[in-house]
Amino acid sequence: MARPLRIEYPGAWYHVMNRGANRNRIFSKDEDYDLFMQVIQEACRLFNVYISAYCLMSTHYHIVVNTSEGNLSRFMRHLNGIYTQRYNRKYKRDGTLFRGRYKAILIQAEVYLSQVVKYVHQNPLKAKIVNNLDNYKWSSHPLYLKGETVNEWIDINNMLAYFSNRKREAIKTYKEFMDTSIDDDVLRFYSKKFQSTILGNDNFFEMIKRKFIKNDKESNLEIKEKRMIFGEGKVKIINKKVCEVFNIEESMLCQTRRGEQNIPRLFAISLSRELSGLSFPEIAKRYKIISYKTVSSSNFRLKEKMKKNTKLKKQYAKIKKLCSQGET
Repeated sequence: MARPLRIEYPGAWYHVMNRGANRNRIFSKDEDYDLFMQVIQEACRLFNVYISAYCLMSTHYHIVVNTSEGNLSRFMRHLNGIYTQRYNRKYKRDGTLFRGRYKAILIQAEVYLSQVVKYVHQNPLKAKIVNNLDNYKWSSHPLYLKGETVNEWIDINNMLAYFSNRKREAIKTYKEFMDTSIDDDVLRFYSKKFQSTILGNDNFFEMIKRKFIKNDKESNLEIKEKRMIFGEGKVKIINKKVCEVFNIEESMLCQTRRGEQNIPRLFAISLSRELSGLSFPEIAKRYKIISYKTVSSSNFRLKEKMKKNTKLKKQYAKIKKLCSQGET
């Protein structure tokens, strides 16, 4: 199995998650939560990393991380490794504690940071552990309500400044913000079974692709990871252009109805096959197709239609050109 995508650079923001092996507990007692926070503190000071939000659950954790030096892998290796050692020593056990390598989502902070912080803080509500977030002890949410923290490695000021330069007003607005629902596009992102490793708009996606895919001298990504990130970016462009031309919502590209042809969906699937470089199974996942073989049959059906319909063929060529513009 290929490793998850790792893109690291100074100033990068990430939503990092990990859970216990076989969904077992990673925090058995209150002192285990304290132990984990001690290890985070050590790691933050050692690697010059700041935490803007965290939420520790019995079987998993969420942290929002800002890496000043582009060293997320080293930070996480220390965090997970040292905590596992101390947890095992305490409970006289050995073996793995976590299910494997952590999952990290690169965040376009200026667009999505506030929503990610909300998503992280609202986890106890989602899990129905508490009815009021203010009552959950093991998250940074209470620190935001106080507007201060004694730990310099927990950076709440950056997020509070998003709401107001005046602390009291910022806290009030933050609390109101936390009482609202998470944005639909962010919910859709997190609800996907096969999640992207980047949360950002098209421009951010293109910047990452340009910096870490096309400039091989600066990139140490595995070949499959490069292909995947390029492919994901291209699929986003394809979906956007198809939806603009047909004036539809993106969700329509994943819908099928027995006996009806969804032409925009056929266009998107076929263009993804031509332009993204993704495999049939990877394309199938992105359009909620049960069998990857359907990708091939969908492409065949569209080609047969275009043989008989010149207008459809021209429309397809037009969208393909739009999707290909700007490539080098």
